Amino acid sequence: MQACSSQFFVLEHYLRLATRKPDHWLSALQVLTGSSSLSQEVMCSEGKEGFFARLAFLHAERINVCGIYLHSPLKISGSNADALAIIMPLQGTVGFKVGSRNFLCAPRIPFVLDRNTEFCAAVSEATHVFIVQLAEPFSQESGALPESGDPNLTGILESFLVETPFFRNHKHAMERVECLELVLARYGENGVALNPKERIKELVGNDRRVCRALHLINERLDQEFEIESIARDSGLSHRNLYYLMKKYVGMTPYNYWRSRRLIKVRESLVCSDQESPVIANHALRWGFNHLGRFSSYYLEHFGEYPSETISSLESLRGYAEEKSYLLNNTDRVS
Repeated sequence: MQACSSQFFVLEHYLRLATRKPDHWLSALQVLTGSSSLSQEVMCSEGKEGFFARLAFLHAERINVCGIYLHSPLKISGSNADALAIIMPLQGTVGFKVGSRNFLCAPRIPFVLDRNTEFCAAVSEATHVFIVQLAEPFSQESGALPESGDPNLTGILESFLVETPFFRNHKHAMERVECLELVLARYGENGVALNPKERIKELVGNDRRVCRALHLINERLDQEFEIESIARDSGLSHRNLYYLMKKYVGMTPYNYWRSRRLIKVRESLVCSDQESPVIANHALRWGFNHLGRFSSYYLEHFGEYPSETISSLESLRGYAEEKSYLLNNTDRVS
């Protein structure tokens, strides 16, 4: 899969939770994916840092996409939600056991889990996983999608993933997710994979100069934007940099730089809102000095206001704490 964007985790535009509390991570996964029966066993290695996980999630009408990062190895078991799930690691492995069958899910090797299916999954250390949940009419019982390791399915997922670092705004992100749903629907119904003319565009391609420019922009996010120095250090003219960024990334260099800063604000909000609950502090840290304008940029980019991001995060934490409270009190009664 082609990627040169310094993206640190899958679907980072839609980060929902970053936590060192296993119960918070599990309850967020249950709520967002609708898989309420899931349980887990965390296996932290000696001499290593403790548990840490990130969870990104974007919901559309008939499809959900989810990005997971797990620092520690763990086992997840229970029943899948009432939706078909396609799971593909981008780093690390996930070993599935469904009934008497075993399958090792690795990078570029997706696994398809049917709705309401009991499973056990062993996740390796430092694993990045991309998950797609699909509603009707998909069904493994009707043989809609191959169960595992299908290269055509891999191509469809990777064609979508190369676009995710370059979502221009929330509207664009939803368009690409809905396009993924349509492509998977046709593939599930007819077994027809993407042909070259219909393949979702690979944005960055093999142009090393553009990759260098992207790397420099990401490296200098804490500095004022200077297109001349980025173009010069990438081996491009100002005009060529602008043209190639529009061609491969779909954004001007400046808009890409601002997009990356907005993602950094969201990450900062999600990771440290309890220590620093004032939204303005996170915006100012990443150079957004006009707070009204910042709020508009944030809404356009993520489909919600910064306050809504925090409210959603608080709801996920509240659910975990309520569940823990009920569990502890049930144990005492017993």
